[in-house]
Amino acid sequence: MGAREYHLYRAKFIKPAQLPLFVDNKSSMELFLNSINDKPNYTRSSGSQWHLGNVKMFGDYSGSFAVGRTTKTTFEKFDKETGDFVDELDDSAPYTVVIFDAKIGLLGIAKKSKLAPNASSIARRIKDLFLTTKTAIEAEIDVRVDVIPDPEDFLDKLRGAYSIRKFRATFTGPNPIDADELFQKPLSVYAQSMGASSGILEVVGEALNENVAESVAKSTAATGNTASARVVPSKGVKAKNIKMKGDAVVVTVDEDASNSQVLEQMQVEYMRVRG
Repeated sequence: MGAREYHLYRAKFIKPAQLPLFVDNKSSMELFLNSINDKPNYTRSSGSQWHLGNVKMFGDYSGSFAVGRTTKTTFEKFDKETGDFVDELDDSAPYTVVIFDAKIGLLGIAKKSKLAPNASSIARRIKDLFLTTKTAIEAEIDVRVDVIPDPEDFLDKLRGAYSIRKFRATFTGPNPIDADELFQKPLSVYAQSMGASSGILEVVGEALNENVAESVAKSTAATGNTASARVVPSKGVKAKNIKMKGDAVVVTVDEDASNSQVLEQMQVEYMRVRG
């Protein structure tokens, strides 16, 4: 039996500090659902057109949509009447499926090499599609589709370090409903007040609190941000830099798994990252 891979990303709809006049103050979940139901499309400079469609709900805030591109492709065919091989130009429309949980902006992007070399390329196109929607334009919303990295290797190095000398984490404007109260939530409000789309905070000390660093690292990964640190691996050893790797968490399911089963596995993996 074959298997399918879904790469986990976080879609964030970041509202400005002051919404335009006559624009309703909608939740991030509402903005997400409105955007996919707009079925956006746009044309790249290369001429290929990207589309979002096939929106299907299988829960109050979960479902799936398809994302893909249309382009002219040359097909090699054989003409039985003339007995010759011919090249014919025709439309091609490869696409892939994205499973989502709109409540937390969780996306599971099915990898498909025929559409794009990797999931990160598809994530960039999804972001571009969201930015073209009437929902995003009217509310002047910034949209981000960021990878959810697996923090385990980074956390193992933090836990095993003799001391943590420096810790750095990124943050974005308000969006994730599960941002931690200590770091992501207050700094996201700060970013919004400053009119910033993202920011970095770095703290330095002889021995930073390991438990706080671990908690912030988990929240940072779950909200689609990144973290790095400078640690002393063991007593008497020179300090070195470590960084949370940028590869997405991958959910692998059987070929015949239903979309609901895929979503369930995505949520399990997400909660593992979130801690």
